[in-house]
Amino acid sequence: MLTALQVEYEAVRRHLTDVEEIELPHGTRLEVGVVPGLDWQVALAETGPTNTRAALVAQSAIERFDAEAVFFVGVAGSLKDDVQLGDVVVASKIYGYQGGRESPNGFSARPALVETSHRVDQLVRSARRDEPWAHLVPAPDPAVRPGLHFEPIAAGDVLIGSRDSETFHRIRRHYNDAVAVDMESHGVAQAARMHGAVEMLAIRGISDFADPDKATADAKGSQRTASRHAAAFALRILRDLRPTGPARRERPGHPAVLLVSGPGREDTDTAGWEKRPVVAVGDQEYLLYEGPEDLLRETRDGDVVRRQAVARRTSDRGSRGSYVWLRQVERGRPLPEAEPDPLAALEREAGLCERHGGPGVVQVSRRGNTTTLALAWPADRTSGRPSETLYDLLPAAPVRTDPLRLLTIVQSLAAVAQFLGALHDEGLSHRALRPTAVIANRQRASLRDFGLATAAPRRGEHPGPYQAPEQRHGSVTRPGPATDVYQLGALLRHALTGRPPTPGMPPFRPPGAVPDSLARALSGALRQDPAARPDARGLRRHLLAATRELRSFPPQR
Repeated sequence: MLTALQVEYEAVRRHLTDVEEIELPHGTRLEVGVVPGLDWQVALAETGPTNTRAALVAQSAIERFDAEAVFFVGVAGSLKDDVQLGDVVVASKIYGYQGGRESPNGFSARPALVETSHRVDQLVRSARRDEPWAHLVPAPDPAVRPGLHFEPIAAGDVLIGSRDSETFHRIRRHYNDAVAVDMESHGVAQAARMHGAVEMLAIRGISDFADPDKATADAKGSQRTASRHAAAFALRILRDLRPTGPARRERPGHPAVLLVSGPGREDTDTAGWEKRPVVAVGDQEYLLYEGPEDLLRETRDGDVVRRQAVARRTSDRGSRGSYVWLRQVERGRPLPEAEPDPLAALEREAGLCERHGGPGVVQVSRRGNTTTLALAWPADRTSGRPSETLYDLLPAAPVRTDPLRLLTIVQSLAAVAQFLGALHDEGLSHRALRPTAVIANRQRASLRDFGLATAAPRRGEHPGPYQAPEQRHGSVTRPGPATDVYQLGALLRHALTGRPPTPGMPPFRPPGAVPDSLARALSGALRQDPAARPDARGLRRHLLAATRELRSFPPQR
């Protein structure tokens, strides 16, 4: 998997687990990992712009890892009015549009052309016929479903910023069937072609229209959205791609990576949700959705496999929005009596949902060594698609949240704090808050589940940027209600700065546009000592006071 830009790299990287960094002899660094549920090892590199740089990185990576396939994933500019922002363009062929001859009679094109192999061509066409694929791609506006175009693209070392430029008109004249343009795909394709049997596919999300508004579109997050759409479809193709021969063996002293076939797996009713878009649980079937972060994930902890996804009940296809948060725990061996049963923990969570009035339990099923819990996920009343999470509202650094969106986030966190207060009254705590754990429904924010409430606290739980100090360090104070308060503060910090808190960073200094009550809520929630933090109801009072102040702020121009 090769990308040119950091935003493209991050869109692919978020799907990888068990990642290890490897340095090539000439200094190129790649991260090597796996996609849960797929039998491929994936090496990911950021090439930088231009066809030449992309070709050099691709060439050395293919040789170093003995690659079976190379995917070039990222963004491109649209050349056609019917190819919209967020759409995905898969290259049926790639033109190197700068080849030609200048003479007194003008420019004569001498195109350098690379076509997609018949095998990959058929994989793309099959995926395009698979209607549910568009539902698996998270769009910034749930009412908009990204289009998929299997068409030619053009690649050259020119960043096109005007449709009146000579380069744009040259592409229109000589490569009129090209629907998108980028700066690297042809170089990657040439490197792959030099290695014969290596499959190559360029998958580009549309982030601009190759016009002067490109900078404005980028500032609004178009590159991030387009990159994620392209990465999602790349994984859709990777799911169906099969090795052409036996698994490649490791070279002496080197790991076998970069899309190398792994050991075979049996397809069962519970194995590999990423490989099975429809999951059957008893007499109910669910269509899985892909989503950001952990909204489609499979993890393994020893003999215990946990799977989770946003899904739609297939029996309700005719209705607008009957969605669930689907979680499944599979245990590979009997457990000693003294060891907590993860299957029972999921069943106890169903009881918590009923006592607290939500989330609504749609199905709870135990079959052999597998327990499945489906909780209601609200639908957006306008689009009928699953409601977005806080993840969709949070900004990416260095952009700060605008006041109107910040008001929505603070209201959502206040609603969550009220729910957590009731949970804390029972002596329980969530301890696994993250942006995707908060459903930012327009009517009322809610939690997708109870997190780790039915599991005993332990050191190292909930790894990542929203982990509280007592979870990370295993201090004398065990994770508990104060942990939830810290994690709410971490989400608020992300909303205010574009990034979650980082250990060792100086305290947050609010700009003038941040209400004092919000700054106080943040500083109190993020105190290192759990005993010094307010309780959930105290934090909620600060957040409610901040919403009143935010409503009085003048709108930004």
